[in-house]
Amino acid sequence: MWLSNGSIEPLRKASINPAILKTVILLLVLLCMVPSASARDYALEGVATNITIDPNGLVHVEESISYTFEGNYNEVFRILEESPGESIQNIQGYCSDEACTFRVEPTSEGYELIGGLPTPTPEKVTFFISYDHYGAVKVHSDVSEFHYKLWGEEWEKPLGSLKGSITLPVNNESELQYWIHPTGYTREVNVEQNILSIRTDEIPSYQWYEIRVVFPKIESPNASLVQIDNAEGLKEIKSIENEYEMKGSILKGLSSLTILFAFLALAFPFLIYFRYGREPKIDYEAIYEREPPTDSRPAVVNAIMQGKIGTPTMDGFTATVMNLANLGYISLHTVKSEESRAFGLFKSDSEDILIELVSSDSYETANGNLPKLENFEKDVFNLLKKHASENKVSWDKLKKELGKGTDFYQFMLAWNKKVERHIVVEKLFRSTGNTYVGIFGVATIIAAVVFFIAISKYFPSNSFPQASNLNILVVLIGVFGLVMIIFSGVFEKVLGRWTPEGRLYYKRWNNFKKYLTDFSALKEHPPESIKLWDSYLVYATALGVAEEVLKNMSLVVPDEQLKYSHFYYVHHSYAQFGAGFGRAYSASAPSSSGSGGVGGVGGGSGGGGGGAR
Repeated sequence: MWLSNGSIEPLRKASINPAILKTVILLLVLLCMVPSASARDYALEGVATNITIDPNGLVHVEESISYTFEGNYNEVFRILEESPGESIQNIQGYCSDEACTFRVEPTSEGYELIGGLPTPTPEKVTFFISYDHYGAVKVHSDVSEFHYKLWGEEWEKPLGSLKGSITLPVNNESELQYWIHPTGYTREVNVEQNILSIRTDEIPSYQWYEIRVVFPKIESPNASLVQIDNAEGLKEIKSIENEYEMKGSILKGLSSLTILFAFLALAFPFLIYFRYGREPKIDYEAIYEREPPTDSRPAVVNAIMQGKIGTPTMDGFTATVMNLANLGYISLHTVKSEESRAFGLFKSDSEDILIELVSSDSYETANGNLPKLENFEKDVFNLLKKHASENKVSWDKLKKELGKGTDFYQFMLAWNKKVERHIVVEKLFRSTGNTYVGIFGVATIIAAVVFFIAISKYFPSNSFPQASNLNILVVLIGVFGLVMIIFSGVFEKVLGRWTPEGRLYYKRWNNFKKYLTDFSALKEHPPESIKLWDSYLVYATALGVAEEVLKNMSLVVPDEQLKYSHFYYVHHSYAQFGAGFGRAYSASAPSSSGSGGVGGVGGGSGGGGGGAR
């Protein structure tokens, strides 16, 4: 305190007790440590991939995946997938500084390579693996082809960079041709004699990166080491790659021209938006919907809420299958069996999902009539029944059969149309603005083409130099018309508008989606029974948020109640179950059917995924 003589002296009565001071400091230190102790994340710093192709076509792959960890993890893993006609053998692995214990577990589609981590987890770990890939080289009648994903699309984290080298059975670089896709991630490519080296920038999560290399045909190829295709491959490969490059150029051009002439394009779309695109005001202010707001079928909700108005996505199909289980038409069970892979070297228990259908053709049971199905739901039930034996079919068998041929692709086209016919889109959404913009775009393109031909024919550029600049402007006008057509098709909800009824429908279902994904809201107001949880999970699938709801469900619902869920056996494997139909659909599309011939862009061997857990 201030004294009369001007000196300063602390108040003894206000002094801090040393014991209290120590306690406060200790609490502050503990509080500072809590966030760092609870933080848990990992990153993929980089990958080095070295591939050697022997003269006989056998592919040897060596990978080193560098992780950085924050917090403790149990293991790192790498998933290897075998495409038809291929096999992976001689798998080996270890971690830097002997930081992990390595093991291999067979899966239905290949192998899972696992490195068990110690506790505490080291800050930096490099996972080294190597294996031989049989059948990765395809030998055509004229050339040999190596089409390989250096990085798969199933990694949940972005990759900092990839360094790769491919050693080919050639004498010098003049004997090989190569293509890389997507091109935007490549930083550097070098070819020196028979070694092709690649370096990339960051590759985003869930994004693949691949290379296709063509080199002289392997003489007297061995069918046990390579895939043999007696058709000419080089012409088809060049056709595919030229088309890919052309599409890339068009896309780049459209992007550039759209930016340069954005001001010219603004007037018409804004007028259309203000006239036909502004949403009607409705008297609805709710934050959440705690139960499905309408009795719409899951496929219908999906068709209205996701993607293009009235057209369902694959989530709508998956939700319909799950709804069959929820309504009692099918049941899902887990079955276990022992698998032997790689000539009996590896054995493990594999787990599959058994789909069991009700046996009565009239959809009746001893407990009474089952709920009535719509025609598109009956089609899904009949599709499952077609592939069932004694009203039972395993999930692994089903997805493999659906991926063969083009039957499933054709089925989905017809199924989508049935769902569309079930929805009276006009009551919910008006596409007048999209129609006008589309017509405007077509008219602009036609006018630009006619004008371009006329200028080129009647005003040769060697005689009229200014005609060249005029033609450039005409081309830009045509591109502007094309952009308008694309915009009206892709961004349907921007230029069109909901009716008052449709606006209310959309907002209510969107609020239900928000409720399902908000853990605090679910915890405060959970569904009253496991039956309601199952119903909500079906709609969560239709709305594209099933995995989030499953996570919330596991935290809110006690384990003893979860066992009574129709979907108890798919809780831990929903990601594969949900994505399986999409993969089967892609495999059954005409462009990807069959195991022979040349694969399209994105269809190379290798790939897979991995991470840490």
